[in-house]
Amino acid sequence: MNEKLLHYIWQYCQFDVLNLKTTSNLPVVINNVGQPNTNAGADFKLASIKINDIEWRGDVELHFKSSDWNKHFHQKNPKYNSVILHVVWLNDGDVINSKGELIQCLELKPIVNPKMLNKYFELMNRKKWVLCQDDLKTIDSFIISQFLSRLSVERMEQKSKQIIIEFEENTNDWETTFYNSLSYSLGLKVNAFAFLRLAKLLPLNVLKKHRDNLLQMEALLFGTAGFLKNVVDSYGNDLKKEYQFLKHKYKLNEMEETEWMFLRLRPASFPTIRIAQLAQLIYSNPNLFSKIISCNHISELKAIFSVQLDGYWMNHYHFKKKSVQKKKKLGQQIIDGIIINSICPLLVIYSKRKNLLEYQDKAIRFLEDTAAEYNIITKRFSEFGLEISSAFHSQALIQLKSKYCDIKNCLNCNIGNVLLSQQ
Repeated sequence: MNEKLLHYIWQYCQFDVLNLKTTSNLPVVINNVGQPNTNAGADFKLASIKINDIEWRGDVELHFKSSDWNKHFHQKNPKYNSVILHVVWLNDGDVINSKGELIQCLELKPIVNPKMLNKYFELMNRKKWVLCQDDLKTIDSFIISQFLSRLSVERMEQKSKQIIIEFEENTNDWETTFYNSLSYSLGLKVNAFAFLRLAKLLPLNVLKKHRDNLLQMEALLFGTAGFLKNVVDSYGNDLKKEYQFLKHKYKLNEMEETEWMFLRLRPASFPTIRIAQLAQLIYSNPNLFSKIISCNHISELKAIFSVQLDGYWMNHYHFKKKSVQKKKKLGQQIIDGIIINSICPLLVIYSKRKNLLEYQDKAIRFLEDTAAEYNIITKRFSEFGLEISSAFHSQALIQLKSKYCDIKNCLNCNIGNVLLSQQ
């Protein structure tokens, strides 16, 4: 028996609730088990329990043995005087609160179905990629669908937490927050932090002062990124000349070129190309976030990011040498990544800060209209028979695998709950 399982048994009443009696032989009726408490104090708050025909409202404390109450010094702590029921696996003696009052106790071991316990321990001991992978086809598809919907929103909120920190550091500036998040997304995994560092060294308000001059915007971005120190062609030198003046004007610090990764990247994903695309995006849409929140359809959103490089970048991937002339625009996969990792989480934050639920609904709709990610997680779940038709589903499955399956968090998983309830 462990603490998580004990909490699960109480929270979901996984025991015979009929004819319950305390260890003092008083009848018990559970009206409400209470709300799990993650802060200091008793394990469950706001419970409603009838003991010997008297209705009590207060807290419930759980322990493996009733003597753990004293081991944790609850008998001396006034915070536990609001406990109306002590729920234990094994009762090994009465306990009192700091007022000297007896705390009624409910012992679980005699009333819990051993089949449920056996199922739980059998599940925990499996050596599978996902513990319940062989059982997924036995679960009602509606239950899975509802749980995945919750997980998709849960994942957006999880991603929002880091963006909220950025938002508050940026004095609640939505445009700057999106600029930083967009930059991070453009870097993918290999250059994400380098792009974020670039965005922090070159604030959006500096870039926007030159929004009518693409050459100066590129000079600021490439110069701050450290790519203009050893340029050899005329365009690179034009950018360098502009940057030297602007660097002095804005007192900019710059990165080293060695901070950027090119190895094993396709040329279209080189950081130099991504920086040129970032410049084009801001040049074409100075108030990018304002434009995004006005979009109602995924097609409008994708159109914003369908920027195409021309001029110098038609036959260059970097400043070292020319390449075969080729159109270069943001691919669908990178645009989808921006929608999933930057736009939708920020819409969730915007929805909460403005108290406008429509923007969270919009975020969900955008995910539903975005192609599902293809990776080892979505591939394996599809092999188990789960439908993955959009990013809404793929994000949910990534959340399921990382926050539930990988850490054996079956007790907080709706799918796990159903399996444990099957007798």
